[in-house]
Amino acid sequence: MKILGLLVLVFVIIMLLPPAFGAISEKTGLKKEFTIKTSGYDFEVETVANFEINDVKLNKDDKKLAFDITSSLENNFAEIQIPINLIDGDLTLFVNGEEIFPQIRKNDKISFIVLEFNGTGHNTLEIIGTTYLPEFSSVTLLVIGAAFSAMFVSRKFRKL
Repeated sequence: MKILGLLVLVFVIIMLLPPAFGAISEKTGLKKEFTIKTSGYDFEVETVANFEINDVKLNKDDKKLAFDITSSLENNFAEIQIPINLIDGDLTLFVNGEEIFPQIRKNDKISFIVLEFNGTGHNTLEIIGTTYLPEFSSVTLLVIGAAFSAMFVSRKFRKL
């Protein structure tokens, strides 16, 4: 009986005490994926943010992604993954028209952006690249090279 009473007491204490590490950080967020359809391709832009991302739009002429944001927190934090085949190059970021300077890391497939900014309410985040959907990727160049080689070889055999 004493053991049961002790277990109930421990259970009540654990349930009523705050977590050992305090409240969840403002830097945690929800993951969202957006599919950007352009020029016959689908690209997945992934985000984790402590604010609501309502929509993402691509302006391919300006090589720009525009994020429509609503935030209830003053300190905003996000991680964004953008395929380099969508937009790439030197990325510049603006929040409500003001340039910010996030951490940007890249590999051969994605740009990984970690950014922080202040401001509640409705905001616009713009990510502007210097390249959009490379027309002549390495695979395209190989296909073009193989086509020209095949055409050259076929002409040579026709002459014989």
